[in-house]
Amino acid sequence: MSKTAVRAQRFVMGTMLLVALLFFLLDIKTVSLFIIGFMIFMLYLSAFTGFCPSDAIFEKLFGDKKK
Repeated sequence: MSKTAVRAQRFVMGTMLLVALLFFLLDIKTVSLFIIGFMIFMLYLSAFTGFCPSDAIFEKLFGDKKK
């Protein structure tokens, strides 16, 4: 994955965590827990299977191909 795709992926992950934090602070805890739980699930999926859907999406968006 190129540096651009990695930076975009990190930006999206940071934004998702920021949104989850804002929902948590606004006492919308169900949504914040869903976002955090989703991110945890996807991280474990990537760790155990070697496939990360966000990698595939960002590779397509930025025209990167896995070698």
